[in-house]
Amino acid sequence: MNSAPSAATQEEEVKRAAELKEYLETRISELELELAHLKDMMAVIDATLRRSSFVPAAVLRSSSEIASSSMNEQKRSKAPKMAEAIASAAVPESNDQKRELRRSKDGKILATAQIEPEKIVIVPDQGTKFSQITPPFQSFFLNRILKGYQTKDEEQSKSGSLSEDQVLSFNVQESEGNISSITITNYRDRVRLNEILSTATWAFTRMLEKR
Repeated sequence: MNSAPSAATQEEEVKRAAELKEYLETRISELELELAHLKDMMAVIDATLRRSSFVPAAVLRSSSEIASSSMNEQKRSKAPKMAEAIASAAVPESNDQKRELRRSKDGKILATAQIEPEKIVIVPDQGTKFSQITPPFQSFFLNRILKGYQTKDEEQSKSGSLSEDQVLSFNVQESEGNISSITITNYRDRVRLNEILSTATWAFTRMLEKR
């Protein structure tokens, strides 16, 4: 006759299940964000092709099928640089301007970002309330994206390749329990700028779904 699981065993199983759940939620968030970025990149590519009167994508794919293996290898080696260039191109040329962060499915304005050469200030749209405790704001946007950049900068600062006053920093202001503004200082380049704004848009979209 099998004895019932001990309280310690049950507690350990619950702990493992909770850790697995947290891991799966994080991976789902990462994959959803990556998919959103890929869709944004595709939209930029489509817009570029339309403006340039390029041949349809189907024709381009047919041509690529007959390309030599050496050409394919060259294209693969250039892919990361091309992806980075597209990500940068998705951000307007001027760094001193406002940009609306909109939900992709219906164009609803979620927030407005005031972009300056050294600083980004994100302000939720009037009438839209976001709480810091609503996932995935803290777990993903703050801890993974912003703190991730901050940690990298701090490591570079310790090694002497970056000055202390260039390290990314951020601050979240609240009013009546809701986010009133998010200030990010020292984002430093357009790739980071695009990543921060894209992730903020995605996080706000998910937060609305959980309300």
